[in-house]
Amino acid sequence: MRAATLSALSGATGFAQQPETSRPTGSVVGRVLDAKSGQPLSEAGVQIVGTTRGFQTGLDGRFRFANVIAGTLTIHVRRLGFQPKQITGLYLEPGKTVDQTIVMQAATVTLDAVVATAEKDRGSVNAALNEQRHASAIVSTLGAEQISRSPDSDAAQALQRMSGTTIQDGKFLSVRGLDPRFTTASLNGARLPSPEPERKVVPFDIFPASLLQAVTTSKTFTPDQPGDFSGGAVDMRTREAPFETVRSYSLSFGYNDAVTGKRLLSAPGTGTEWLGFGGAERKLPAVLAGEGNLNGTYTQDQYNQFVSAFRNAWSARQVTGRPSTSASVTAGGEASVGGRQIGYVGSFTYSNVLEIRAGEVRAFAVPTPSGGTEGVDRYTGTTGRESALWGGVFNLSTLVGTRNRLTLNNTFTRGADNEARFEDGYDENNALPFQLTRLRYVQRAVISSQLGGEHELNDRHHLKWAATASSVTRVEPDRSEVAYARDNLSANPFLFGSSEGAVRTFGDLSEYNVNGSADFAIRAGEGARHLIKVGGRARYTGRDSRVDSYSLMATLPRLDREQT
Repeated sequence: MRAATLSALSGATGFAQQPETSRPTGSVVGRVLDAKSGQPLSEAGVQIVGTTRGFQTGLDGRFRFANVIAGTLTIHVRRLGFQPKQITGLYLEPGKTVDQTIVMQAATVTLDAVVATAEKDRGSVNAALNEQRHASAIVSTLGAEQISRSPDSDAAQALQRMSGTTIQDGKFLSVRGLDPRFTTASLNGARLPSPEPERKVVPFDIFPASLLQAVTTSKTFTPDQPGDFSGGAVDMRTREAPFETVRSYSLSFGYNDAVTGKRLLSAPGTGTEWLGFGGAERKLPAVLAGEGNLNGTYTQDQYNQFVSAFRNAWSARQVTGRPSTSASVTAGGEASVGGRQIGYVGSFTYSNVLEIRAGEVRAFAVPTPSGGTEGVDRYTGTTGRESALWGGVFNLSTLVGTRNRLTLNNTFTRGADNEARFEDGYDENNALPFQLTRLRYVQRAVISSQLGGEHELNDRHHLKWAATASSVTRVEPDRSEVAYARDNLSANPFLFGSSEGAVRTFGDLSEYNVNGSADFAIRAGEGARHLIKVGGRARYTGRDSRVDSYSLMATLPRLDREQT
């Protein structure tokens, strides 16, 4: 299969301040991190060498300089208890922004100052690598820069680029070959509920990749992991407020030579599936909902009324495949509210993709006398699917002084798959060839809101806490399955007269949880080389699920050869 993508991207960044000189200027932004822990450093003094301009970082470790004269720059950083560091070779282009992450080593001597000099590196990629180097367990991290450079539209595709991980069915993560049920998922450090009715795994294809700041996969157990950790844990971090004002948008089109311009199987829609919403026509008919489990005695006319209430959609149709599309828009920066600087970021993304799975084969494996297996009830078929995915984040953060930070993170995603499957094969129990058609529409939604805080009580004591509420919904309205049998391969098919001949199913699932976590970190020993961390987390989960299934049976007259 060959694929090509055509993209258009436009954006603008900048500060509202007016330049202090007529010479070309730009901006310098970044973050100061502790080399050992990877955590941001507050109260670090950052200076552009050769100027009088300086900046003291807050709890988030960030610094920024606007209206810096373009050219080659040197940045000098100092903080009590750490070796001073000097970054050389930074080149600032006129009208551009340099984003630099600076990693500082703890001072091990108290005599003469030691200055570490380093050439410029690539901030966000370096931050991801630094997190892996200094993690206390085996982890893999993808940063926002790495994600943005790939064509991945959702988190599942991005996770495939990590070593030791595979994706099953395009959505479920397997770590080191373990079944997906051994993998847990969290958003901004808080456990996510699952929209799957029979398992706890989270499908990662419902999280747009453009909404993520970083994705970290932990492959070994550590004390700060949830008690039910067993194989792997994935933590997705949504976008943080940028260092400067950002406005950007993108529009992409994709070509797939197996889909675009080709005839595909498609399920009849109600007109709103491209938005991730099933129309009212898909809902359980009111006349059936009012009758409950149909244990009463009904006339044939009433049965006919029940059957007629279903949406008349049993067969797949053929459509011409179109290019895949995606679009996103992002805005972020800082704003003054009541005399306080509030960092903000808002992002929205949407994608729509058509796909085909041809030559699918399924069968039951039964043992043979020789100790092997053979396939029975073998069916071959094709599936056509249209997938819509959209979502957004709106995150806020603010510093209280220089040692306290409050954050509010809000995330919403919605995904929907509308698929049609046609297959034929031979049923051993009935000794008949069959043709099966299944029309299936599934929509999933996740909403999460988190309030968190970080407090640097002093240089050796750090408190972090978060309270999160999350919920997921999964709706599978009006799934239809119909089976046609034939007396032989050349005969006309007829509706199979059993409880499995024609089935309509309506399913709803909702799950919510409330998470609370807090940890207190103490740095001890000479040079604060030892880290002691204590904390805990609690989670309350509730789940509600309902499935209504209706079997339709019809006794149809069959004509023998002498009848006309």
